[in-house]
Amino acid sequence: MRLSLCFFMLILLPVATGVHAWLFCRENLPLLTQEAVARLQAAGVRNPVVDVRFFDIAVSGEAPDPPARQQALAAIRTLVPLRLLPSEERIHVEASLSATLEQNTLRLKGWFPAGDEISNVQRLLAELRPDLVINTAELRSDPEVRWPQGMRPPLTAAHPLLKPIIDTLRVPAALHIQAKADAIVLSGLLPDTLLKEELVAVLAEVAGAREVDPTALKASPHVLPAAFAKPELLTAFVNSFFSLPPPRSFDIQSDGIPHLTGVATRQLESVWLALLRPVTGSAKVDAQFTLVPSRYHFPGYQIQSQLPPATLDPLRETLRGCTIVFEAGSAHIPPQEQTRLATLAPTLLAAGPTLGLIIGAHPDPAGPESVEKDIGKARADAVLSFLVEQGVPAADIHAEVFDAVPAGSPAAPASPRSVELLLK
Repeated sequence: MRLSLCFFMLILLPVATGVHAWLFCRENLPLLTQEAVARLQAAGVRNPVVDVRFFDIAVSGEAPDPPARQQALAAIRTLVPLRLLPSEERIHVEASLSATLEQNTLRLKGWFPAGDEISNVQRLLAELRPDLVINTAELRSDPEVRWPQGMRPPLTAAHPLLKPIIDTLRVPAALHIQAKADAIVLSGLLPDTLLKEELVAVLAEVAGAREVDPTALKASPHVLPAAFAKPELLTAFVNSFFSLPPPRSFDIQSDGIPHLTGVATRQLESVWLALLRPVTGSAKVDAQFTLVPSRYHFPGYQIQSQLPPATLDPLRETLRGCTIVFEAGSAHIPPQEQTRLATLAPTLLAAGPTLGLIIGAHPDPAGPESVEKDIGKARADAVLSFLVEQGVPAADIHAEVFDAVPAGSPAAPASPRSVELLLK
C-alpha cells in the first residue's frame, strides 16, 4: 500500500509542477513582463522589448546613454524572481551628437564608441569654423556605445551625425579692413584662403612702416560663397584705396553693399568706384568721404621735397595758407596779388632747383565743371608764368587744377576762385 502511494506521489509530482508552472505563467508572467517594461521605460529605454521564459528574462531596446543603460539593467536585476543572464542583456546605446552655439563657443554633447572620433570631430569643426572655440567636455566615449546602422566612421562633413550641425554653422562672408596710423587691421570671414593671403600681401606692400594684422580674418570652406570674393578684382581696389594715408576703412557683407570711409578727392572717388563696380555689380556704394582738393591735402601727407630741414621748415610756414585770389571769370592776376607773389619770389628762388612747388587752382564747385577746369588751369599757368618771370626756375614747379570741394566742407578753400601754393 505504501509502495503504491509513493509510486502515485512520484507520478503526481511532475503533474503538480507542470500545473504550478502553468498557473505561474498565466497569472504572473504578464505582470512581470509589464513591470519589466515599465522599469525600462522609467530608465529612458526606447522601444523596450521583454521576453520572460519562466524565471529567465531577456531585454532589448535603445538607451539614451551608458548611465541610463546601467540603470535599466540594475532595475531588471532586482525584479524577483526573474534572472537576467549577461547573454540576454541586449540594451544598446547608439552614438549621438548635438551642439549648442553660445557666442563664439560651440559646445558638443553626446556619446561615441571608444576610439579617436571625438578628436577627429573637433579637428574637422575647427577647420570649418576657425573663428569658434570647439568645446567637447560633454562629448564622451564608452565601449557600450555603437554606431547606428549605416553611420560608421569616418566622420566627414557629410556624415548624418555631423551634417545637421554643420549646415547650421554655415555663415555668410564678410570683410572689414581698417587703416589706422600704426596698423592695418583685417577681420571677418572669407570662403577662400587664397583670397585672404592675397589681401594680406597687397596691404603689406602699401602699409609702409605700419603693421598688417590679419589675426581676426578667418578663411574657411564652410563660409558661404560671396559675390565680392573675387581675388584679382578685390585686391586691385584694396591696393588703390589703402595706398592713401589713414584713417580709412572698407567693409562689405554678404549683401554685397560696400561701405567706405576716409579722406578722398573727387577724382580718387571716381577711380575707386570704377574699381569696385566689377566686384559688387549693381550694389550701391555707401561712401562716407571727407573730400579734399588734392592728395597734398590728405591728413599726414609727407612732403616729398629734397630740401634740407633748415630750408624746408621755414618755407613750409611761409607757404601755409598762401592763396592767390582771382576775380570771377578772370585768369588775370590782380595787382595786389602780383605784389604778394613778387615778395614771395626771392624766398622760392633761394630754395634752389629742388623746390618741388605745386601751384593748384581751386575751381568753383557751383560753376560748370568743364568751364571751371579750363579757367582754373589758366589761373595756375598765370601764377607759374609770373614766378618764372621773377626768376624762379620752372624745372621743379608743377601747375594743376585741384578737385572742386563743396562749399562748407572742412577742406573747402576760403575762396573757390583761388590758386594755392604748396610743397609737393
